[in-house]
Amino acid sequence: MEHHQENGVNNNEEEYTSIATQTKMSDDDDENAHLEEVCDSFRQYATFARCDRAGRAHRLLTSLPQSQLEFLPQSMKPGTSEAMEREKEMQKAEIRNQFFIDSMLRHVGMPNSQDITQQEKHSMKKGKKKWSSDDNMSKVSSVLKSLVRDWSEEGAAERSQSYQPILDGVEKYLSLDGSMNHPPRLVVPGAGVGRLALELYARGYEVQGNEFSFHMLLASDFILNGGCSPERPFAISPWLTETRNVRCAADRARGILVPDVDPVSLIMGGSAKASSRDQHEPPEFSMAAGEFVSIYSNPKEHGKWDAVISCFFLDTAHSIIKYMKTIYDMLKDDGIMINFGPLLYHWSGPPMRPNDKSVDDYHKRNSGLDNRYLSSVDMSWDDVKDVMTNVGFVLEEERLGIPARYTSDSTSMMATEYNCVYCVVRKPAKK
Repeated sequence: MEHHQENGVNNNEEEYTSIATQTKMSDDDDENAHLEEVCDSFRQYATFARCDRAGRAHRLLTSLPQSQLEFLPQSMKPGTSEAMEREKEMQKAEIRNQFFIDSMLRHVGMPNSQDITQQEKHSMKKGKKKWSSDDNMSKVSSVLKSLVRDWSEEGAAERSQSYQPILDGVEKYLSLDGSMNHPPRLVVPGAGVGRLALELYARGYEVQGNEFSFHMLLASDFILNGGCSPERPFAISPWLTETRNVRCAADRARGILVPDVDPVSLIMGGSAKASSRDQHEPPEFSMAAGEFVSIYSNPKEHGKWDAVISCFFLDTAHSIIKYMKTIYDMLKDDGIMINFGPLLYHWSGPPMRPNDKSVDDYHKRNSGLDNRYLSSVDMSWDDVKDVMTNVGFVLEEERLGIPARYTSDSTSMMATEYNCVYCVVRKPAKK
């Protein structure tokens, strides 16, 4: 994905250009095709959600013998008033989610589920509709869960676990001295739907969020540019499609309001803080769309940034060495990285088997996988620290075993809690 930027808030409608519009204006056919695939998955959300429920109900009726069907609760027997009432609530939640998604797509200038795109017209003429992949549909659900984590009252506890140590560290290590001509410049890679980046900006720093996923970028574009506010909130039901560890069916359909604060007010707060310090240059808030290394390894980015703020991000690398070298180069002398998170390693691949006679055999056996799964280097935290120091960083602070959850459902019968590490490393000034 190429490097695009968007302003974090729409102060002037004539100046605002959404990330989707910027992409459509580019000459990159692959990028435009990818954007269309992402928008297709958003448009098809309700159809997939309803099909999933219908399919599960059908499998239930066809897999259970008649002697067992009589023991089902009334709410799971098709045709009963209880089953129809449950389905009615599920459909309400499905419509809520699709309404939010459609509003988001319309805001960023893309057709929504109520519009028929030219591509769909062409497919219909051929009698074939293009359906989204399971992977893309999973990303739509991830966006809804991330919105609750970042922009709802329910997500406040999670944000406190992960974001507060970072906010405290930024305040400790990066002074906002009134005599400075310009506030420290921060990059937040893996910014998701933007809350951490915006919280940092609201405190007076210049911030650029960085995100690779178009799913997340479209949602953050909508949230950060005035698509909704506490006075004009949306109710979403992010756990509608969850079927495991559900305490009661109503938990799947419950609506959660977003946002809990007005993003535009946070933006204005950051600008006001800069004005109160009489800084000659007001700080900027922006989002950079693209893969972290491909953007910030560019020599134009070297020595440009005062800090990199990494939250649940390091383990998205298939090579942490490449991440750390990029971070080291992009920082100014005496710049810092503040990191918080686990080491889940998103690209951790399948193991080699005894019948894999070589690495080539391993690659051939797994040729259907993204190559990043086959080249991921999974390190312990101690190994990661060694990489940091070998690259040239100095460890300033380290705390281990900090509990934190990530996009968890507060009503679920299962919760995953990570024992996270918090650390601060510094790029030493040249002597």
